[in-house]
Amino acid sequence: MVVLLNLLVKPIWVLTENKVQDVVGHDEFGMYSALLSFGFLFITLADLGINHYTTKTLASEPHHLKAYFPNLLTFKIGLTLLYPFAMVGAGWLMGYEPRKLYLLGVLCLVQGGTLIMEFFRANLRAMQRFKTDGILSVFDRLFLLGLVFILFWVGMDVERFIYARLLTVGVSFILFYALLVKLYGWMRPRFDLPVIKKLVRASLPFATMTILYSVHDKVDQVMLERMASSSENGLYVGAYRWLDAFSMYMWTVLPIFVARFAYFLKDLKEQSQLLRFGQVIVALPMIFVGAWGFFCGEHLLFLFGNSTETELAAIVACMRILFVVLAMNGIFAIFSTLLTSTGHERHVNRMVAASIALNILLNIFLIPRYGALACAWSTLASYLLVNLSYVWYIHRKVDIQVPFLQMGKLLLSGGALFGMFYFAHSLDVHWVWISAICGSVYVGIAWTLGLIRMDMIRKFRV
Repeated sequence: MVVLLNLLVKPIWVLTENKVQDVVGHDEFGMYSALLSFGFLFITLADLGINHYTTKTLASEPHHLKAYFPNLLTFKIGLTLLYPFAMVGAGWLMGYEPRKLYLLGVLCLVQGGTLIMEFFRANLRAMQRFKTDGILSVFDRLFLLGLVFILFWVGMDVERFIYARLLTVGVSFILFYALLVKLYGWMRPRFDLPVIKKLVRASLPFATMTILYSVHDKVDQVMLERMASSSENGLYVGAYRWLDAFSMYMWTVLPIFVARFAYFLKDLKEQSQLLRFGQVIVALPMIFVGAWGFFCGEHLLFLFGNSTETELAAIVACMRILFVVLAMNGIFAIFSTLLTSTGHERHVNRMVAASIALNILLNIFLIPRYGALACAWSTLASYLLVNLSYVWYIHRKVDIQVPFLQMGKLLLSGGALFGMFYFAHSLDVHWVWISAICGSVYVGIAWTLGLIRMDMIRKFRV
């Protein structure tokens, strides 16, 4: 039910963002996205790894909830209020003009508030309340959708779009906090300095991980806007949005495995089973979406009525590469989840840092010549490096067997799927029929290879 809720609401939101970009223009939306990404580079200043630490720690020690939550909430509210000022200062050093600095400050307030919502949800996940967490994960999007539809009627611009996001954060804060109070009793914010110091010190490895992942995901857009133009960044964002959108399936499912891996911290057999099970659950849908997007992704751009053919062609070219990234991440994302949940954060941080270095280096050389397409290729290269490093590390350093045979079956089924789409795409058949036929055959291949089993379906339902 939770996954279906997200699958219904999140695509509607992505299409709505497409329409917002079409209304305000690629240049304005590219500017907005670059500012959002610039703030996201240093989002750890508003969190310091607390959210991830909360999920991992309370999953194995739930009795600490009433001691940890009030102090961490106070600390996070303080971080959220300071974070916009720090980022406006950084934006001033980057040479942003006054309008951009103002919008950057508001966007950082939005991002900080969103992290507080994520903190509330992290506590629910840690207490194994996954259904409640999933329902809350769609509330903010539903509320924001309502506000945006009103703006389409009264008049849409970038500033009003940002204010709608800020109002959504405020309403969500009140609702989420009230729900936690109802479930676990009144927990007023406190500031016990020794407790906060202890918790923040323990969460710092996750803070390093957060900033590395933030830079890894968003540095492309900041560099593209600075080295090329806001318009060029708008084209890349039009493609990257779909990588983010379809990745939401992974980010909905994987946090469950974060809590489960931490719950079975000393049970290697159960962790191995979770690893194999989680890889299939995440990879099979992502491989299909990656193949579909590579061959049929242009049909997602139907709302870009104000774009030229050249602009649409640039977006589609980026999308093809990013959908390959999506399929690849579907196969490997569970390995990162295992490592970050079981005390191997240092290796994850080192490899993500190496991936960032490769990404930035490729962007420096390629953006002046290829623009948005350069960012797509550098994203593919950096994700390939970091994903393979996870597999190598688990194989060499962790007492859990890497499911190489299962990975081979996933690659085989994915290769067959891409081949089917390639062959069917050359025929004079409507893309809907192509998708249905290829999807059905793909399920049959996965079943034949043993990737889909009845016991797995029962376990997923549980």
